[in-house]
Amino acid sequence: MPFKRVTAVIRWAWLAILPLSSIGATAAPVIVEVQGADGEPMPFAVLTLPGNDSGGAAAGPAVVDQRDKRFDPFVTIVRPGSLVRFPNSDDTRHHVYSFSEAKTFELKLYEANDAPPVRFDRPGLVTLGCNIHDNMKGYVLVTGDPLATVTDGNGVAIVDGARLAGDRPALQLWHPLAEAPRRLALSAAQRAGQEPVRVQLPFAWKDPQAARSSATLERLLRGFGEGDGKADGGDNAD
Repeated sequence: MPFKRVTAVIRWAWLAILPLSSIGATAAPVIVEVQGADGEPMPFAVLTLPGNDSGGAAAGPAVVDQRDKRFDPFVTIVRPGSLVRFPNSDDTRHHVYSFSEAKTFELKLYEANDAPPVRFDRPGLVTLGCNIHDNMKGYVLVTGDPLATVTDGNGVAIVDGARLAGDRPALQLWHPLAEAPRRLALSAAQRAGQEPVRVQLPFAWKDPQAARSSATLERLLRGFGEGDGKADGGDNAD
């Protein structure tokens, strides 16, 4: 679906859920549309408002499922102090871990709902991996920014326009495939929700959790055998 049509549908849907008496007094949503270098929608782009850490109580437990040997969702946003559950919907065991500074933990060889929830206390970005399946990678962003959100499969995110009123700082955009965050300076019309914020990133979306083909694995193994001859396999790839 073209971005312009998606934006119109989202804006009308947002207005439809508001009481008629509140439309005039409520700031319009700010629609952010993110594309890749190929013009296709860019999912999992994270939007935050720097300096907008208002804290607040943690929400109910978030869920990062293991489904089809991947973390679902790929990117999850939670408040500090939140619990995150890691159920396993696959018919194989998983071994989830993170060595990130914001949260280091390990859930060894579990299936179904055996794993206890994990509490994420400190703000920061937590990278997830699986010791069994190298292709599995995910992220948990722990932030006190109530505006923080992530683009959907159409590359679209909705930002609370009320928090962008006046001379608020610019939005910050980060994507797991990007080298660094990007600053988004918004015009007055964009802050008022009159125009969408359109962003094109210098790379195309490529699923980082896509399973490696047999040919790829064979090539990697052949390359390993022709390497320096180390027998221990080195460090874990994930």
